[in-house]
Amino acid sequence: MFTNSNNIKMTIPQKVWKIFIFLFSINTSWGQQTIEIHTAKKIYCANDSFDIIECFVTQKGIIQFTGNLDSAKMTFPDATLVKHNGYIYPGFNDAHCHFLAYCRGTEELQLFGTSSKIEVRKKLKKFACKNKKRKWIVGRGWDQNNWEVQEFPNFEDLNGATKIPTCLSRVDGHAIWLNKAALEHLNLNYDTIITGGEILKLSNGQSSGVFIDNAADWIQDMIPDMDEDVMIKALKCGTEDLLKSGITSVSEAGLSYNEIQFIHNQQTNGALPIRVNAMLSVNQENLNHISRNDIPQSEKLRVRSMKFYLDGALGSRGALLKHDYCDRVHHKGLQLMNANEFRYYCTYLYQKNYQACVHAIGDSANKIVIDVFTKILAPDFDARWRIEHAQIVDINDIAKLHNYGVIPSIQPTHATSDALWAFDRICNTNSNYNPKNGAYAYKTWLDSMGYVALGTDFPVEGISPIATFYSSVFRKDLSGNLKQAFLPQQCLSRKQTLLGMTLWAARAEFTDDYKGSIEIGKYADFVVLNKDIMEIEESKFNNVKVKHTYIDGKKVR
Repeated sequence: MFTNSNNIKMTIPQKVWKIFIFLFSINTSWGQQTIEIHTAKKIYCANDSFDIIECFVTQKGIIQFTGNLDSAKMTFPDATLVKHNGYIYPGFNDAHCHFLAYCRGTEELQLFGTSSKIEVRKKLKKFACKNKKRKWIVGRGWDQNNWEVQEFPNFEDLNGATKIPTCLSRVDGHAIWLNKAALEHLNLNYDTIITGGEILKLSNGQSSGVFIDNAADWIQDMIPDMDEDVMIKALKCGTEDLLKSGITSVSEAGLSYNEIQFIHNQQTNGALPIRVNAMLSVNQENLNHISRNDIPQSEKLRVRSMKFYLDGALGSRGALLKHDYCDRVHHKGLQLMNANEFRYYCTYLYQKNYQACVHAIGDSANKIVIDVFTKILAPDFDARWRIEHAQIVDINDIAKLHNYGVIPSIQPTHATSDALWAFDRICNTNSNYNPKNGAYAYKTWLDSMGYVALGTDFPVEGISPIATFYSSVFRKDLSGNLKQAFLPQQCLSRKQTLLGMTLWAARAEFTDDYKGSIEIGKYADFVVLNKDIMEIEESKFNNVKVKHTYIDGKKVR
């Protein structure tokens, strides 16, 4: 049907898109399709004027009318009336996630929420007993910050669980933990120096089994990929979870060409109804595909951006800071890419009209991004280049981005998940600069840049858009671990949060001409909730449920 323009410097104006829809709708075969009028207790359009309407009309998956119910009935006398006993919002668009990784996790060992190394070992042993034929066991979700003794584990902590080579990723994906069988199976030189990575050692100089950032990538590249038939099964399970959560669109933050081809194939055969904005991982193979312009695109798959990693994560002390970590002297984190190399690639993407989407968590990494962006981009140019996470940023560096059209792509649940330990990592070590002032500063970013895109980074965090909404508005976690709001001055309003999860998330990927809000000419992607999240009190958010999810005007859940 419609594929977004290949030139990100120019997006198709809304009027042109509406004309396209009108001309297409007069096709006889389409005109015979069922017309539906959707009503609810309240319908939030989440458009620029933030309209609240009585109803909207859909035909062939496109919104044809919004407004008054009587007018809709008069204009479309043959339409079917669909009454929803709930509240309608545009389909939620997760602006930063790892969808395929989440799907793979449904067939792997889940360690999220484990409270100790002993619990991890028990779960591994149980999983291994049920999966004795696996050549490798892969898992994810451990977090030493949630253990009583908050220190990295080592391979000896997994002894006795299994003799199958095992690789367990930390919750943030920036560190891995191998068992003894894996270390012996790989038989590598663990004294290798890896730029942008760290191999943790025991007191005797032996590898501990924990590898961070580029060192973790070094190991993971040697682990066999999941079989495609298993991946298809995992995709189905993961997709069902997203639809149950009201998610109709995602931005996939870093994929290989083969993974993008897999998504395209599954969308083509109808197995994946969700719309995907896919970021290519930065590597030579993907750069070659950009040069050849042979990357699959469709109405549900947009690939016009590249994902960079400049640093690691704060939880594994890989985030690149301007000053030492408070809990690790003489350590400022890890820089995963040379600044000159990063600038070279960004210049190439600019010439190819691609978005640059850059993982930057620490204030030093964010400074590198901001300095490069402001050298390449012209003020008032609508490139919509993105900083993914923008977690700890010097306020003076944020000010440099004024009028550059850069988008903060942020994850509200990161702030509430990190709140219990974040300031054990970063602290005021210099009277002239306090990094806490720019930590998780979502309101500051919004005030500076005009809009923000909100996501979860799942599976690093849970996939729930309601948890995202709650963390953004109240700066607490929905599970109740935080009794006091974390940096409450950085709360976003309910309106700002809903826009960040819908229209602004679409705008951040150049798809707001045809999705992200309930407007004439846009795809009929919407979600029905049992509660009005724009009005209910804070204590009621645990009772919010997704009743139905629609994509292309069809109920998919």
